[in-house]
Amino acid sequence: MPKIFKKNKFALLGANIISIAIWIFISSFVIQLITYEDAPFYIYKLGELFKYLPPIWLTYYLWIVRKGFN
Repeated sequence: MPKIFKKNKFALLGANIISIAIWIFISSFVIQLITYEDAPFYIYKLGELFKYLPPIWLTYYLWIVRKGFN
C-alpha cells in the first residue's frame, strides 16, 4: 500500500469512494449495453452482482485485509 494511504486515512477513504463511483458508473453503462428489454430476470440479477460485488471486495481488501484503520 502506498505511504500516503498509511499516513492519511482520508486519502484511502477518498480513493476507495472514487474507485467505487467510477466502477459503478462504468459497469452501469456496460450493463445497459448488454441487457435488452425482455431479458430474463436472472440477467438483471447478475448485472446487479457485477455492479456491486467488486466494490465490496475492494473495500474489504483495503480496510480489513490491509488493515486500513491501523
